[in-house]
Amino acid sequence: MRKHILTIICLTLVLIGCSKSGSGPSYLDPEPSVGSDGSSPPSVDERLAWEAGLKDIVYHVGPVDLPKGLEPEVMLERPLTMRFQVDEPLWVVGFKPKVVDKNGTELPSELLHLAIVSNMHEDNPLCSDAGSGNPFVAATSMLTSINLPRGYGYPILQSDPLEAMVVLKNDSDESYIDVFFELTLIARPMGEFTKLRDVKPMLVELDPCDHETVSVAPGKFVEHSATYQMPSDANLIVAHGVIEDFGSSVELVARGAPSPFWRAEAELDENHRIKELIGDPFSESEGVGFKEGDELTLSVAYDNFSESWLTGATAAAMVYLSSKD
Repeated sequence: MRKHILTIICLTLVLIGCSKSGSGPSYLDPEPSVGSDGSSPPSVDERLAWEAGLKDIVYHVGPVDLPKGLEPEVMLERPLTMRFQVDEPLWVVGFKPKVVDKNGTELPSELLHLAIVSNMHEDNPLCSDAGSGNPFVAATSMLTSINLPRGYGYPILQSDPLEAMVVLKNDSDESYIDVFFELTLIARPMGEFTKLRDVKPMLVELDPCDHETVSVAPGKFVEHSATYQMPSDANLIVAHGVIEDFGSSVELVARGAPSPFWRAEAELDENHRIKELIGDPFSESEGVGFKEGDELTLSVAYDNFSESWLTGATAAAMVYLSSKD
């Protein structure tokens, strides 16, 4: 994504509101009958206490009309952008992306090419000179929901300017009117009785400064990789792939190890669209440990079965880090 894109589409922010979930703990990790270390799971009272303080805060980016046959390259040059702020200090513990119409009816996930939401008060640890903020949410047509392990949270203050950048597309034979990208923050208000461990987001991609995409020639299989040094001691607790249709796999390798500690492989339909990214997301409460300066390598593979160039494809992994004790 080029750094100096002139956004020419006007947008509206619709704050649906926030409320405690009334549908049970669907956004929480299921608790095993016995923990991996042999310990007992949290009691029912502890679980209910955790759920009671959570609420969904819903934002919409749009609307925009998507005529049939709209290629992502068109929208990559003029993405939807929106600045917003939260109404109170929050611990964000999860994210849920969707594509909806003006009535809130869910639309096909294939309409989303890429969405990145950044905290403009934070520097991107992989590109501190960019001045474009630090991404903390990234979504593609997979619409991957993220739930941080219990006890962790990403802090957002009222003073933090947040920016959403959304690229939509429509390669179907049907036109869509008044399309929105919907982002739900699953959050808990900050307070003296809320003590969570800070999580630092980091979007690991081929070009962290400009969010540049990749192109693949017809009938070609390609694999791209990039290696970065960790900015500080940290445990990597969550990761998910940010890839498109014709994507084959995404993986992360720690400290030059001979094999990845996490790899997700795409299951495609007959049109080579991603049906499922098997093994995604990675989530581990203890995390994968890194020391400052340790290498983290991203590898993303694409297999272009088509007779046309694949352009504007994303190749990244959104990771969440926690400081070591």
